[in-house]
Amino acid sequence: MKNLGRVQSIDRSVAIIECFSKSKRELKLSEIANMVDLNKSTVHGILNTLKYHGFISQDESTQKYRLGTRFIEYGDMVVNSMNVRNVAYPLIDSICDKIEETVHIAMLDESEIVYIEKKECNRSIKTSTKIGIRYPVHATADGKVILSYLSEDVVDKYLPLDMSELDKHRIIKKLTIIKEQGFDIDYEEVMKGIICVAAPIFDYRGIVRYSLSVTAPTVRMTDEKIEESVIIVKEAANNISYSIGYKG
Repeated sequence: MKNLGRVQSIDRSVAIIECFSKSKRELKLSEIANMVDLNKSTVHGILNTLKYHGFISQDESTQKYRLGTRFIEYGDMVVNSMNVRNVAYPLIDSICDKIEETVHIAMLDESEIVYIEKKECNRSIKTSTKIGIRYPVHATADGKVILSYLSEDVVDKYLPLDMSELDKHRIIKKLTIIKEQGFDIDYEEVMKGIICVAAPIFDYRGIVRYSLSVTAPTVRMTDEKIEESVIIVKEAANNISYSIGYKG
């Protein structure tokens, strides 16, 4: 079916811009023309227009083209407009409906994990929390999921000063496993009678800045429900990551 409302020149401009990548930072006119299957004169005209507006630059000595600095300006605008809470809330709402348990978004702050968004289930017995509540980072599924993507020397800075070397070693070992599996499960570690399943959220740079988690009373978290929660939470965390610019 024909796409109505499309502008051919803009389609071609986008196709030219998409020729550039990490492995192809600079390209000749002939290379671009071959990649987009257009004649050189057409491509040259589009490139000159993009150069005028700062979206393409050209090396004077090699005559090769590269992406222009104007993308930096707009890239920052896009990143700054991406509020993880706004992006995540529809997914949080959906998870809450599916699992019927409380869902959180958390982030690392100092040596603590802080909840920045949540959706509580409607059950009479539930995990009731407040946005802004804090817990020790090393003692939560949310916190350990984030720590698992940090280097060992950085992790050490987030652990209590009075923690024994043996306990530190156990946590580091646990973090390696968490990173490999892509999630963590907290069995009543922070709060008696509560189980938490958490997965990492990556930002546009590939850095884990947030976590997504489901918390519920142990009486309802059967093995089957825990397995279901892991699948749902991991998938939702990935979707949030891609929505805020993650390319991994």
